[in-house]
Amino acid sequence: MTWQQFLTEKVLGECWHDVEASDVSYCKKCGTSRAKIAMDWDRITDNRTFDNRSDLMDLYQQVYKDGKWDDFSGGARWKHTMFSVEDFVEMSAWLFCLDQQDYEPRCKMVAEFYGWEGEK
Repeated sequence: MTWQQFLTEKVLGECWHDVEASDVSYCKKCGTSRAKIAMDWDRITDNRTFDNRSDLMDLYQQVYKDGKWDDFSGGARWKHTMFSVEDFVEMSAWLFCLDQQDYEPRCKMVAEFYGWEGEK
């Protein structure tokens, strides 16, 4: 399972769509049509990419809903950065990708926090 599939299914509780490469295909797991998937997510692709602000914010919102935000954000600071407690502004800018870069690594951090251990 890829980290993107893990985030989609295990963290967000959505279907990682298994869709054939035709215009009128359906997901083999949930039955949703490819056109419906693209319209719902406002994307060309069938699945989340976790390389954009929208996916990152959906993940952070789920972490918060799960009651794990304090553990996640504190752990991210110690495990992935050199920011101290006093560096709140810099840490926040980094965590939320305010420079509009590195969405994918932040999303992957969430996967690791929820227990993703690598491709199997």
